[in-house]
Amino acid sequence: MKRNKKANFSVIRRILSLALRHKGCFFPGMILVIGGTALSLLAPVLTGKAIDYALFGATDFAMIARYCVIIAACVAASGVAVWTGNILLSRLAFLTVRDVRAELFGKLLSVPLSVIERHSRGDLMTRMTTFGENLSDGLYQGIMQLSAGIVTLIMTIVCMYVMNWAVATLVVLLTPVSAFVSAAIAKRNRVTFARQSENMEKMSGLAEEQLSGTRILRAYGRVSASEKDFAEINSELFKSGLSSQFAGALVNPVSRIVNNIIYAIVAVVGGLFIVGTMHGGWATDIAAPLTLGGLSAFLAYANQFAKPFNDVTSVTAELQTAASAARRIFEITDAADEDKGGSLAVEHPVSGIEFDDVSFSYSDKPFMEHITFAAAQGEKIALVGTTGSGKTTIINLIMRFYDITGGRLVFDGKDIASYPREGVRRSFGMVLQDTWLFSGTVRENIAYGKPGATEEEIRLAAHAARLDNFIGTLERGYDTVISGDGEELSEGQKQLIAIARVFLTSPEMLILDEATASVDAMTERTVQSAFADLLGGKTSFIVAHRLSTIRDSDLIVVMDKGHIIESGTHESLVAAGGFYTRMLKAAE
Repeated sequence: MKRNKKANFSVIRRILSLALRHKGCFFPGMILVIGGTALSLLAPVLTGKAIDYALFGATDFAMIARYCVIIAACVAASGVAVWTGNILLSRLAFLTVRDVRAELFGKLLSVPLSVIERHSRGDLMTRMTTFGENLSDGLYQGIMQLSAGIVTLIMTIVCMYVMNWAVATLVVLLTPVSAFVSAAIAKRNRVTFARQSENMEKMSGLAEEQLSGTRILRAYGRVSASEKDFAEINSELFKSGLSSQFAGALVNPVSRIVNNIIYAIVAVVGGLFIVGTMHGGWATDIAAPLTLGGLSAFLAYANQFAKPFNDVTSVTAELQTAASAARRIFEITDAADEDKGGSLAVEHPVSGIEFDDVSFSYSDKPFMEHITFAAAQGEKIALVGTTGSGKTTIINLIMRFYDITGGRLVFDGKDIASYPREGVRRSFGMVLQDTWLFSGTVRENIAYGKPGATEEEIRLAAHAARLDNFIGTLERGYDTVISGDGEELSEGQKQLIAIARVFLTSPEMLILDEATASVDAMTERTVQSAFADLLGGKTSFIVAHRLSTIRDSDLIVVMDKGHIIESGTHESLVAAGGFYTRMLKAAE
């Protein structure tokens, strides 16, 4: 429990440190809210004096009117100050969350892929959006209510003790009872709010996963099963959300009931002190006189004294939700960045790439071991094997998306870790089986790797990828807008755009991971001929299931269960009559 409290305090302190980056909103907002709150606390004592003057001052209505004008001025000034302060603090909350989101997005682009792959896209989007809103609400409510509450506590205590020390002591002793009751309830709420956040992540992750694969789940008749899975998580979210909201909503009514009881006690005791004040009675003897106007002010202050406790408990749910949201955001932002790699500049052309007894593991259990082969400049290396044999992992190691855990990976004669990751990656062009497009025009998607490309360069790349005929069928041609992930295009059309993207950048080395897997047989033949031109003189790594496309490779690496079991040219492997030969026969 102590550890949880320490963790919560650490998160809140960190949120405040982020807010303090915007001092131009933080401090003026605080000053205005505090000043406005202080002005509003002058009204009860002025009202009390006006009441006493009306009772004992007889017919001097000018003085009563003067009191009314002063009270109205204080209330008006207080309203303007608090309103302006609220605007500044609201801006502060939005600016802080803007910074947090920017930091989170930047972190997602800089952390190792292993961090990203531990979370679903829905989970990450929830941290970016919903949790950001929770943080904003909690930050705004927390700063505003706490700053106003502190000044209210200090001023009401001072004013009450000036008017009547005895009744003030009674109020001070009784009012914290409300806070203790609320704190006891809030203590039990933390688990429910954490569970609500977890269920929200699960629901977002499931929804994103199922909607992205909607064609598959419909094709396999899994709609009912998907609805059932969603209903279960949605039901859990409903239960945890209802539980947390019920628990949060219980705090305020309970504290108000206790406060009303305390208010009634103070009113009765204050009435006794008024009676004891008349004609120099016992209240005067103990230096605690009280008038009717004084009791009116006292009751107002007693109510104001309880207000900070009500406010703090009323935002408990917001603060706990914000702390939980911030904690989940910080889980990502605190992750270590992917190291930039070495400082040695990549010189072109790259002489070659060599795997020297390389091993790699995703966890403690080794996945790949004793990987040894070399690709000289301009050679075409094919990676074939069973599903999950490690072909794509080889590509990830070459691109330094992952780092080897043993052996040595040589790039241009030196350890690949000697070069910046970005320099290594920019040496390659990639066409993957799972294409990626973004919301934008066809032209912008083709020119993604070369934003400053001319119109002629873009059209030549599209022509080389045999894409220009398809673009000619579009109503707006190259200016046709593609939605996110290009859902209105076929898989083959999306892949052709990705191929045109590589043609445009004309990289020194190429990685083709099932680059024509979604293209029809006729288009594949034309694209393969275009690839032949593109691959000419370039070092290339090709992951292929269609063995007919890699017969002319300089080296074919056959993998199974993370090991190289054969390697050689097509002719030598066929002559050996091993695993590669069996794969050829199975493909016939």
